[in-house]
Amino acid sequence: MSRLLIDENLPFSLVRLLKVDCVHASEIAAQASDTLLWNTARQNNWRVLTRNTDFFDRLLVHGAPPKVIWVRLGNIRKNALIELLLSRWPAVQLMLESNDLVEVYHDRLEALSFPR
Repeated sequence: MSRLLIDENLPFSLVRLLKVDCVHASEIAAQASDTLLWNTARQNNWRVLTRNTDFFDRLLVHGAPPKVIWVRLGNIRKNALIELLLSRWPAVQLMLESNDLVEVYHDRLEALSFPR
């Protein structure tokens, strides 16, 4: 799996908990803009883990890369979010191998591919 960029709207603790090569947005720039994060991920062929709709919108307009993992859990406590992501992480990684977007819901994962 290529490097994972974790958006600032997700806990920094995921950097060590996911046990993959990753960087948190706060390590790229203080309050990094979505444009900066998108361009950094796109130029380096990184994957993006986010709760932000903007990355889905950018996939629709520009296509991949980067591939995006979109966490769609609504309001959820930090520990519950981390626990859910950790439990589903192997399936997310597998789905992302053949898709451009994986959406993470409370009860399921959904995946989409976009034309190149």
